[in-house]
Formats: sequence, C-alpha cells, structure tokens
Amino acid sequence: MAKRRQFGGAALRRTGGYHLRSGSWQRGGMTEPKLDCLKCPSLCCRMAGYVEVSRADIRRLAKFLGLTVPAFEAKHIVARTRKGSKRIKAGYETCQFLGEDRMCTVYAARPKDCRGYYCWEQADNTVHEFARFLQRDPAALRAEEAKEAREG
Repeated sequence: MAKRRQFGGAALRRTGGYHLRSGSWQRGGMTEPKLDCLKCPSLCCRMAGYVEVSRADIRRLAKFLGLTVPAFEAKHIVARTRKGSKRIKAGYETCQFLGEDRMCTVYAARPKDCRGYYCWEQADNTVHEFARFLQRDPAALRAEEAKEAREG
C-alpha cells in the first residue's frame, strides 16, 4: 500500500494533477470534475487496504468511544504486525467503523492513516478510477457507448 500523506493548510494545494482549490482533475490534457466523497460508496473504507493506528490514535479512539486503551485494543485491533504495529482494518475488509449510512462513526477521532488518505494520490489508482467511474453521469456513459458502437 502506498504511503499516506497529510497536507498543511495551504490556500492552493496541488497534488499530482488534482487542484484542490478549483476542484478539477487534470490528466493527459483533459480536465475532469472533482470527486465528491459523499457520493462515493465509501470505497476507501471498503477496499483501500489496511489502517494502521499509532498509540496516539488508539488513545484518541478509546476516549471517543468511552473505552480504556486495553478495552479498545481487545475489541478493535484486528491485526498486529511482526514489528508490533496495530491495525484496525485489515487488507481489503470493510472498516469496522463504517456506518450503515456509509459515514465514519468515529470521524472526529479517526486515525492519522484515514485523515491523510486521498484516493487520487495513491500509487495504485484502482480506488480512484472506480470512484470516478461510479460518479459519472449515466447519460454521458450511454452517449459514449453509442459513439463507440457507431465508430467501432
């Protein structure tokens, strides 16, 4: 999994080809509309890989949930690495904190891995491409298919 990064509060930030201020994505000379995370079926929480938690993340989450640190670890840590790192989401499993409404139930206390994750800046762009496809207008997709059928 690609290293996740957090960004400071710059007025205009550019990440790869994505302009956060203008809300557009530029790739290969074409400009595409930005992704709307609220329209996405939470792909980052369902398929983006593991979520590692630090001691500070664990303390923050435990406090948010009204648990002691040992109680939180017993209930919510799903994997431990050989190096001793702890994870609350393993591999391509759905995150245990994803609610029925596709919203994070611990958003205010979410771990650093989640705070710094942007699907459009990962080395593996599978999640971004899938989210981008799901947010395309169905009429535009049908028009594209019709055009390809006529030309092909």
